[in-house]
Amino acid sequence: MEFTDMRELANQPGDLKLGRLLRIFAVLSVIFVAVLASAPLRPYFDEWRGIQKRYNWLARQAGSPTIPIAVQQIWRPELGVTDRCTSCHIGMGAAQPVPGDPLFKAHPLIPHDPKQFGCTVCHGGQGRATTRNAAHGFVSHWDEQMLDRRHISSGCGSCHNNVPWISRPELNRGRLLVESLDCLSCHKLDGKGRGNATDLSYVGLKGFNENWHNWHLEEKARNSGDAWKASYGAIAEADLTQINSFLRTRIGAPRVVEARALALQKGCLGCHKVSGVGGDEGPPLDGVGRKPVGDLNFAGVRGEQTLVNYIKQHFLDPTGVVPGSLMPPQATTIEEADLLTSYVLFLRERKVPQQYLPRDRIRRELLGEPRPALSGERAFQAFCSGCHGSTGEGRNYANLYLRFPGIGLPDFLDVATDEFIASTIKSGRPGRRMPALGAAGGSLSEDETKALVSYLRSLAPSPPSLAEVNSAPIDLTLGARIYRQDCAACHGRNGDGTELGSPLTTADSKAANREAIYQSLVKGAAGTAMPRYGNYDAQAMASLISYLSTLPRSAGTRASWKMGKGIADRGKNIYAGQCAGCHGENGQGKLGPALAHAAFLNTASDNYIAATIVRGRSGTPMPGFGRDNVNYPRLTATEVLDLIAYIRHGLASEK
Repeated sequence: MEFTDMRELANQPGDLKLGRLLRIFAVLSVIFVAVLASAPLRPYFDEWRGIQKRYNWLARQAGSPTIPIAVQQIWRPELGVTDRCTSCHIGMGAAQPVPGDPLFKAHPLIPHDPKQFGCTVCHGGQGRATTRNAAHGFVSHWDEQMLDRRHISSGCGSCHNNVPWISRPELNRGRLLVESLDCLSCHKLDGKGRGNATDLSYVGLKGFNENWHNWHLEEKARNSGDAWKASYGAIAEADLTQINSFLRTRIGAPRVVEARALALQKGCLGCHKVSGVGGDEGPPLDGVGRKPVGDLNFAGVRGEQTLVNYIKQHFLDPTGVVPGSLMPPQATTIEEADLLTSYVLFLRERKVPQQYLPRDRIRRELLGEPRPALSGERAFQAFCSGCHGSTGEGRNYANLYLRFPGIGLPDFLDVATDEFIASTIKSGRPGRRMPALGAAGGSLSEDETKALVSYLRSLAPSPPSLAEVNSAPIDLTLGARIYRQDCAACHGRNGDGTELGSPLTTADSKAANREAIYQSLVKGAAGTAMPRYGNYDAQAMASLISYLSTLPRSAGTRASWKMGKGIADRGKNIYAGQCAGCHGENGQGKLGPALAHAAFLNTASDNYIAATIVRGRSGTPMPGFGRDNVNYPRLTATEVLDLIAYIRHGLASEK
């Protein structure tokens, strides 16, 4: 048998391609063998190994024990935690802290031992990784990025979810009192302070004796030292209440508390639910702080593609980040957007075994402890201010075709009864973005609803006193102008009454009794379409009352007057010409609210509808049809009653 030399075959002209392939194969074989040979050496160049070598060098310099070079790991299978972060962050639990490198510092003091929970439960990231970028989660195909330093306290939301409700003014006032009363001369608070007394940073979690002020006074009486005499004294009761409210928020996460207070001030809960509380116009926010990065569309996001940057820009420009979003911009500054981002990142609650539950979740989830009742002001901020404005002035987002009425303005508060407002809070407004907040299992209790109604009433301007009115200068021309604008539609041009309003010039009328007219103006007339007019100043009210006394007397009696009844068939044409464009042809609602819905018709009285038609609603397209207007006709009292009859009966029958 003869053997052919491969070199001879490779040199034959017809086999040039085969020779080239053989040479390529030989080179690849060498590379493959080299890679295999170097594989065992690769771990010796891992970054964690170099970090641990540096630790040992610094430890020897400091006289501390060294550690064996090896991957460090915290394993908590009940939490799903396998964290190798301490392979680099050695001072956090793998070994004794040493100076010289931030990686070798001890973990900041917190109420629980970090080694019991691991790292990623609080900080996020990829615990099994052994390289920096992979561990911090900034690599492809890993959805949970590590929280940055600015938002690190948001990680507490993994286990804790019971941040105390407090407004920003209350928070700022409480902080100011604690600092101005020099409490930090003895106590530490959120990293500040110079004394050795109880650290106040966690008293909201651990609890505190709310009778502390009396204890301090007793200590002062027992101690004759100059420090006690000079540094402590009586505190006003209102200030004590503010300080206690502030101390209840000290849970070791001051930024989260500040962030939630801002979120409540922005009225986020008016549209979004958190832990089942809030509106349903937008998606629930539970778990958004742990939203997978892979689910996000960064096409409209400028800068780095991180969850933090996505959320921040969404607060600044919602429609730019999420095309078609109906959410108005919520942040006016970068700082506000960053703070709101901290709150959303805090909403990252995860299921943990019962033995790991913090006390606040045990009280809520296992013992069924209800949240503290909200004051009217806090309820307004949390659920109403986002749409209706911080003082109820109303808001208009023309680019989003969104308009929210002013519920703190006199033209609403003057005509709306407490019952109507409470019913609207409980049941919402069909066809509008007003959610049902007080329905069964809803967000507001009966007492909170009443408190909210009372707070709304407090937003109305206080009318001048009778003494101020009686001493004010009188201008009959001003009085005549006010009467024409606000009174003539119901009471008639000469005050002799209409089907909508009683006569003012009969022998038994109130026109001659200044106090009686004053009371009608500031309180309204129950059971009639006469609303309050609390926005008049003293001169306007004095001038109007004096003008009424100049009207000529008329026959008949006020006692025999009764409100008329409209005819729905006549009101149909008025509705089609003046109302359908905003409220819909069948009252289904368009730019204006739905008028044919049972929820509205069952709560809105004829008097409320009449007063709204006559006066209009400032801050909305709803004009006053009882006032002179170049764009709309001035309706007579009979036409107003016919329109009410059609809204009440005609729309319902045509649905």
